[in-house]
Amino acid sequence: MIVFVRYNLGPGVAVELHEETSVAELKEVVGSQQGVQPELLRVLFAGRELRSSSTLQGCDLPEQSTVHVVLPSSGSSSRLLLLQERLTRGAEEEQASLTRLDLSSSRLPSTSSGLAVILEGSDTGGGEEGAEEAREKMQAVGLKGVRTCSTFFVYCKSCRSIQPGKLRVRCRSCRQTTLTLSRGPSSWDDVLLRGRIHGVCQSDSCHSNDAEFYMKCASHPTSDDDPSVALDLIMTNSRDVPCIACSNIMPVVLVFQCSERHVICLDCFLRYCETRLSERQFVNHAEVGYSLPCAAGCVDSLIKELHHFRILGEDQ
Repeated sequence: MIVFVRYNLGPGVAVELHEETSVAELKEVVGSQQGVQPELLRVLFAGRELRSSSTLQGCDLPEQSTVHVVLPSSGSSSRLLLLQERLTRGAEEEQASLTRLDLSSSRLPSTSSGLAVILEGSDTGGGEEGAEEAREKMQAVGLKGVRTCSTFFVYCKSCRSIQPGKLRVRCRSCRQTTLTLSRGPSSWDDVLLRGRIHGVCQSDSCHSNDAEFYMKCASHPTSDDDPSVALDLIMTNSRDVPCIACSNIMPVVLVFQCSERHVICLDCFLRYCETRLSERQFVNHAEVGYSLPCAAGCVDSLIKELHHFRILGEDQ
């Protein structure tokens, strides 16, 4: 596998390694190249420091990932020591891994709150013919065959479609991905709202502790300067909640922002959007723009991130 290694914020250098390669062996490679002792180096990826005993595969490094290898100054070492003292309770280092994070439980309801067929009577072709048409359109926007292990979804400007996403973090001040988190996010508010989670930036010239989360498309290699729009309402259906429209249990669903947290599968959400668009029933909100509420008609449930409607395709 190819891994891009950035030493002390230098340019990324492609290094060919085996998945079974340990982090300690990576430190030895970088240490011999840079003329420093390997045990002094720290390897950072996705908001955490990687343990020397771990393998690259065990750290969930996908192909062509970028890792930072830093030689901390004495000042940053003391700051990191203070941080690690706060992390010694339990297994917080594992919980902080952004590559295995699943925030769906913070949005999904524990049970279904009714199976009303809200699309009944819509003029979308009806029956098996209409369902087949919806499936073809879903495939056209790239949502068929998504990896169900993906827990995040984004709108990728390069792919021009909704794709599986990956969560990353960087220092809000210097914009480098050399920040190690004090704790991992446990809800979408931790990710979307500023100032809820802090960390320690390992860049020598930066003394910030403000974390900034962002999303990248997981369908192809991307640079840190190529973020994607987070679709926080689309998630894996980890609790097997049935769709309120068709009652099927689908692996990927959209959860409305209503108090009932109604769940709708992506096929039915597409049909819901198409129906309301053809009927010119999108709601114009002064701050949000043209949007739709929960398909069950719940109050105060407008979708605020309009990129969710990219499911309609570029033509719409």
